[in-house]
Amino acid sequence: MTSSISFKSIAGSFASYLNSPSTVLKISVLGLLLVVTSGLAIGADQKSNPNPCNLTADEATGLSGDISTDVRASRNYMGTIAEMLKAEKFEEIDCLADRARSNKERFSGGTWKIHGLYGGLHEPVQYPLHATHEDWNNLLQHLQHWVTARPKSITARVALAHAYISYAFDARGTGASTTVSDSGWKLFGERIAEAKRILDEASALPTKCPEWYVDMLLVGQYQSWDVAEERALFEEAAKFNPGYYDYYLDLADYLLPRWSGQDGDTEQFLQQTADRIGGDEGDILYFQVASSKYVICGCQEDPNLSWERIERGFEASEKRYGVSMLNLNRIAYLATSFGKSSPIVADKILSRIGDQWDEETWGRKEDFETAKQWAVQTAPFEVKLLAMESSAEANMKTPEGPQYKASFEKAYRGLIQECVSTDGGSVDRWQGAFEVLTSVGAKGTVEDSKIYSMGPVVACLFKRLQALEQEKATPFPPPPQAPYWVRLDLHWAEFAPVAAR
Repeated sequence: MTSSISFKSIAGSFASYLNSPSTVLKISVLGLLLVVTSGLAIGADQKSNPNPCNLTADEATGLSGDISTDVRASRNYMGTIAEMLKAEKFEEIDCLADRARSNKERFSGGTWKIHGLYGGLHEPVQYPLHATHEDWNNLLQHLQHWVTARPKSITARVALAHAYISYAFDARGTGASTTVSDSGWKLFGERIAEAKRILDEASALPTKCPEWYVDMLLVGQYQSWDVAEERALFEEAAKFNPGYYDYYLDLADYLLPRWSGQDGDTEQFLQQTADRIGGDEGDILYFQVASSKYVICGCQEDPNLSWERIERGFEASEKRYGVSMLNLNRIAYLATSFGKSSPIVADKILSRIGDQWDEETWGRKEDFETAKQWAVQTAPFEVKLLAMESSAEANMKTPEGPQYKASFEKAYRGLIQECVSTDGGSVDRWQGAFEVLTSVGAKGTVEDSKIYSMGPVVACLFKRLQALEQEKATPFPPPPQAPYWVRLDLHWAEFAPVAAR
């Protein structure tokens, strides 16, 4: 089984999402769709006061959806916060934010409640709607009123700074940098500079907020700070709150080649930081970062991340923090696209999701339904493949296994070389490894065969093996027992010299 996954093919289902300004801002699935449990976290002081932030009944309902059964609970949470801002209920929002920060509250699934709260404060309208200039003016006006009314509120200033970052991308647009006008770049730079000014001012407040670091990391990225400066800020943030996923999301994105890094920098950074945290929390961090949209959607850079660790982190997050319908959608999306064992994972997870599909993860319901059909049809074959590979692996662990594999491989390579000689005119240009699995009968017959590659030579080889199976021929030595599965991992470059002759 392979331990890495290629992320080049992920772009399709995210097309609609990528047209949103929030994507360019790197407001990831992790950030925009944070989840809520079946009720607000209850601290010791709430036992005597069940409504310490003086919420209305509608507000309490909007903030207490159950993401384990309702994927829209996260949007309802952020939408409720947004409505409270429009009503200028600043004291109540500060109360919610202060509690989330001081108690380090998490939502079911492990994501941070304070990050979800900010998700309702810095966008004028929710995805997929596009904000008008009037929408932006109203948002910035409410946030400025908040700063004026409560000058010691760290939440108000951080929210205002992030709103200016979002507003900067409204001026820039979502196209390639070459499509941005001079006036667009000018407004972009001015608004990012204003965000930094607000954050610098907020740094003097007595209350510190993890989202301050998230926003300042974004400012550093958009002002093209050098990597050393950005990493220094990240290390400061990680020391402040080691498990706050969004610090790692910011830097993982910044280290992609499209920004400041080289190929492999993102993967190396994520592995090193997850290892540094270690244990289940390290795996959970790996899952949260690797499955976020603006990391896995570095499609042109093709990050190669560990599927096994992503799956392990997902399972650990459920065990430690509970079920998140958002996390279920994210792991199911990945499992329909990558990894040899992913059809089995996808089928199991999609059955749990039912009709609770997430629009921002899948794009369209048709894509979600197609994924479900694929998983149902493919999973049984994957189960069979895993059984064959498991049998081949067990055979190799016996005393006679390696010796038999050597004699088998010699005969199998001979069959490939015959096909290369007749059908391999371009095999010298082929690249990459490929796997073959063969079931050998008691006398050395071909009982079953799988070839995980394609091309004229493969077609020739497959026909040859089928003919040998039908003829009950014995191209291979008798195995130690029957049926006997053998796995070979070959490379096309090994057969190029044959084609050249």
